[in-house]
Amino acid sequence: MSFKTFDLAHDVASIVSSINEVVFVSSSIYKPDSNIKFYSNIASSSAGNDLGGYFQTIFDSSPTSSLSTPLIDLTYGYATGSAFNLPVTATASQNEKIKIYRMMASALLGNPDQLFTINNVAVSECFFVMIKRGIQKDELKKGSTSVVVNRTFTTQQATGSDAGAVVAFKQTVGGDYAPLRSGTQEIGQVWFNAGVIVLGASSSWHLSEIWSGSQMLSDIQSAGTINNLCDGLRSHVEKIALHNQTNLYSTIYFCRAFNSEFNYSSNPTYVDDNKRIRVTSGSNILTTRTYITTAGLYDANDNLLAVAKVNKPLTKSPDNESTLRIRLDY
Repeated sequence: MSFKTFDLAHDVASIVSSINEVVFVSSSIYKPDSNIKFYSNIASSSAGNDLGGYFQTIFDSSPTSSLSTPLIDLTYGYATGSAFNLPVTATASQNEKIKIYRMMASALLGNPDQLFTINNVAVSECFFVMIKRGIQKDELKKGSTSVVVNRTFTTQQATGSDAGAVVAFKQTVGGDYAPLRSGTQEIGQVWFNAGVIVLGASSSWHLSEIWSGSQMLSDIQSAGTINNLCDGLRSHVEKIALHNQTNLYSTIYFCRAFNSEFNYSSNPTYVDDNKRIRVTSGSNILTTRTYITTAGLYDANDNLLAVAKVNKPLTKSPDNESTLRIRLDY
């Protein structure tokens, strides 16, 4: 065997490529309660009031089925300083809403006391749509996310999209994010690495219309539970569409054999009893030559890490050169 050290500046290159899938979650999946998993949050009082849970999980079929797949989580939260943070009944999950907002602010903004800024305004009340990791993969593809909402007072639908996010995204401790816009108006945010869609629950968009029964969203944010709010969101959202993304990280090694290299074999059968190089039987070529079949990658301590095979032996002699391109994906 012969060995050669890589020139890291010229023989090794790192690249990142991506694979995308289209994900389409329609209202036919998440409007029926049969596909929703609810989590009870029982008050510690003797009455045992159900505070409405912290979130809902949407499945592609019944959550009790072993074949069902979780798709997204829905939840709602408001900041401590929200105008809806008022003394209410024990069933209104007041503390739960604050905890949700602080948790999402901590994860995405890096500070549980910071507010989300949507359309250049600090928003204290938000819905959070969290894409499950099995659907999201490594991240959401920028510029592919859209949310379509059915309006109450008109047959027209409102669409929020992150179009243009490929060049207009921002970076913070929570990863890359970009505005979710309905026309020119910013109505939320898409956090690509975290797989979270943030929707502002304010009068700036169509989330302020009739929410549940005859109640407005503003009526439920204070007195309703998180489940009440998520039920209303599911009844309004027509579809959520996105492209997930799997990132493939690759290192490419160029194994170069120049004309003066790898022309001799350490195999003892390569020479005769007089230590002269054997030539192929019947050949009149007297110059040395070898046949490359395998390339091995070793670490600094000469431990074999990977082996690459060629589909057929490559002839190597002083009058030619060979380059093997080895790609490792991980």
